[in-house]
Amino acid sequence: MVAFFPTPFASDEVMYSVLARFHAASGNTSPKATIMDLYGITTVTAVIDLPAHFDALVSNLPVKHRYKADELIKAHTLFPFYSAFLPPQRANLVLESMKGDIGHSVHNRLGIMASSISTDKTLKYCRECFDADKIRWGEPYWHRVHQVPGVYICPIHRIPLYRSRLLPMNRHEFVTATREDYQETQDTNGDKEGVVMQDTQSAWDNAVSKITILLEDDELSTKYRMLVDNVDKLLNSSYANRPMEWFANHYVARLKEIGLANVHGHVRQVEFRREFLRYYGEQFLKVMQSSVSERDDNWLNAMVRKHRKTFHPIRHLLLMQFLGISLDEMFVNEPQYQSFGTSPWLCLNPAADHYLQPVVEDMSIRYDSKVKRPIGTFSCSCGFVYARKGPDTRADDKYRVGRIKVFGEVWERKLGELLNEDLSLREIARRLHVDVNTVKKYADLPRQDRKAISSAVPDDLRERQRHAWIELVRLNEKKSQTELRHMNKALYTWLYRNDKNWLIAHSLKPKRVITTNSRVDWGKRDEEILVLVRTEVTRILTLEGKPERVSISRIGKRIGYLSLLEKHLDKMPKTKSYLETVKETVEGFQLRRIRWAMQEIEREGQDLQWWRIVRKAGIRGEVVENLRVYFDF
Repeated sequence: MVAFFPTPFASDEVMYSVLARFHAASGNTSPKATIMDLYGITTVTAVIDLPAHFDALVSNLPVKHRYKADELIKAHTLFPFYSAFLPPQRANLVLESMKGDIGHSVHNRLGIMASSISTDKTLKYCRECFDADKIRWGEPYWHRVHQVPGVYICPIHRIPLYRSRLLPMNRHEFVTATREDYQETQDTNGDKEGVVMQDTQSAWDNAVSKITILLEDDELSTKYRMLVDNVDKLLNSSYANRPMEWFANHYVARLKEIGLANVHGHVRQVEFRREFLRYYGEQFLKVMQSSVSERDDNWLNAMVRKHRKTFHPIRHLLLMQFLGISLDEMFVNEPQYQSFGTSPWLCLNPAADHYLQPVVEDMSIRYDSKVKRPIGTFSCSCGFVYARKGPDTRADDKYRVGRIKVFGEVWERKLGELLNEDLSLREIARRLHVDVNTVKKYADLPRQDRKAISSAVPDDLRERQRHAWIELVRLNEKKSQTELRHMNKALYTWLYRNDKNWLIAHSLKPKRVITTNSRVDWGKRDEEILVLVRTEVTRILTLEGKPERVSISRIGKRIGYLSLLEKHLDKMPKTKSYLETVKETVEGFQLRRIRWAMQEIEREGQDLQWWRIVRKAGIRGEVVENLRVYFDF
């Protein structure tokens, strides 16, 4: 048990920094002596982001201390950042691992080891933060937010971070921030490259240099600062963990609202990828280690599908910001599709006493494949049914009627009342928010009123228009009604509005179209498809890079005949027989990936170790040990 323990300067001080200050104050000359004092053992390593053994540490702190392992982990490690998008069970498992003595499993359980976003294992700092710390605390400390992957600028001072030159040779050693003499590395040229450390060959320095240049664009600079602010907010908030499908449902719901997915949740992946790249730019995503390939299984596509694995928090934040979803919306609100807002909706029946009041609770949505937008149909209890295209993007969209499907009894009764008031048709149309022709169509007028309306059109004009239509039909007897309408649109429109019954009676009857049943030569088609399938299978098996699974769906998509293979494979026996022999089971594909990984590791000159092989192959979970029996490891 130690006699003293330094109080963290702030919630932003990473635990590594607190332990480094203890080591400096203890007077120990050996790092292992400090480890023994703190943990009671000498095998604990100095980890910056996700240290473990917190239960042992707390048990060795001075008497009557008030520290708890859970609180230290959440306040002084990167656990809140990495665990935010994990399901509850796995987040608790990681927390217990950090409290206990199985720290080696923490990074694997978080998915960091398998992620394509690598972490810089050195310390980062902001010079202005260091100066402010010296004034407030008497010495600088290592800030937690500065150690998060993808954070290249300080969220407080908005300047690039530096990569520490302090690289302890002993992996058990804790190094204090006071040993960082950054003045020696300061560039005196005064240009923008002066914010980059002199070791320009390192990946970190290259990234800082690129991000500094990219952020000269004010719009991109604003987006990146929002991203860093969200990282900081994740570290200092305690959002409840959600199931894996929670996040995908949020993303798809928002994609529906902005028109990048239909109402059934099918995402238009090509347009989605194009808009995402347009929002950030390929160079920025490359710096953030989140480039989006054109492959169908890229990380962006995978995030809006059913989640079978976790994704790096940086990628969640990138996607959330693109979709305009805040952290509070993501973790607090239930994911739901609201193209037309929430129930109840407004009744837009001007004849009802509840006009413009939110009383409509019946609304259905369908997806219009032509305009690629949702269509909402709203049915009120007064019988008024209207529809409009979505999604609603402005506050006044809820007052818009696209098309009235049913006027209803209340509207028709109001029409009758207005007709009895001896108002003009135009005034009635104005009050009911329709045109005059609609009033004529729905009005149940007495005979004398119908005659008055009819007499509004001169008889000689009506006769001339009728004669013109009859002549048009006579000269074009082989034309359809649609073709006739396009030959004289003005004539057709006039008759349709003013003499509709006569027009229908004197128009050509639609001709019955007789379709011929062209039968498919399935034998010939079988031969043609088999050639395409063989070629695609060969291409998949000889593909350079990470292997792809030989499956019927993948082959069908690649050759452009997925529907044919899914619905009519039984009619093509040769193709079916060949596919049965070459298609891979999940386990068979995993074994092929392992063999590929072994070849790649040998080519790179590394030792064939089982953990390295499965990591290279991208295989995780319980199946790893099941597959091990096939190999001599």
